[in-house]
Amino acid sequence: MWARVHKLDKVKAQPGGGAIILIEDERSTPNMNRNPALSTLIAIARVIAGRRALEAKFDGKGEVRYAAAATLPSFLSEAVARAGASIVASDGERMIVPAALSGVAALIDVAFADLAHYVRTALGVTEFSVALERSEAKRRASPLDKDKQPEQYWPAVLELAALAGERTRRHGGRWIDTRDLPLPFALKLADGAIAHPTVVAQKIVEGGAVEETLAADKSGPVELPPDKPS
Repeated sequence: MWARVHKLDKVKAQPGGGAIILIEDERSTPNMNRNPALSTLIAIARVIAGRRALEAKFDGKGEVRYAAAATLPSFLSEAVARAGASIVASDGERMIVPAALSGVAALIDVAFADLAHYVRTALGVTEFSVALERSEAKRRASPLDKDKQPEQYWPAVLELAALAGERTRRHGGRWIDTRDLPLPFALKLADGAIAHPTVVAQKIVEGGAVEETLAADKSGPVELPPDKPS
């Protein structure tokens, strides 16, 4: 399942050591294009998780492959390759695009910004704080299970985190990649402080206590101040 961030789809140990980590994306090309920012973030998270698994269990030996049932849009192909996975056909074997490991922080930052604007527009509001409050309320009212509803759970987590992140922009906030799992993303402010909105977002999506809120992220040293209308 394309959005299952917290689990690997297939791990094929190799006779000579190492393994092939296979990430599967069963969506059609139009579905991949439906929300490019979300597709980008989930793909990067899954590829990085695969690379971490190789490091932890196979001494870094092997490769991560992204197996798609349809042709990946150029934005997604770039994200997958730069995150460190080769793109293969749905059989997991036929090579289409080789991995081209490179920096992904810029892709992540833009994707989070685009996702926040997408959610705010869908809600029909102008302030990110209002969009965040409404999204939090919706998620608290209808908790999601990451194992039973991954295709809803992880997008909801990323949407909440994206809205929180936009409120730090005027303080120099930008998204970076990290070694955290299952979501290797964090906010870095101009003074070097780091915050992890995705951690709180997961608790909210799971129906956590009311005091857990992204209005004041308690998972890091950064408090998210009120924003102004765009």
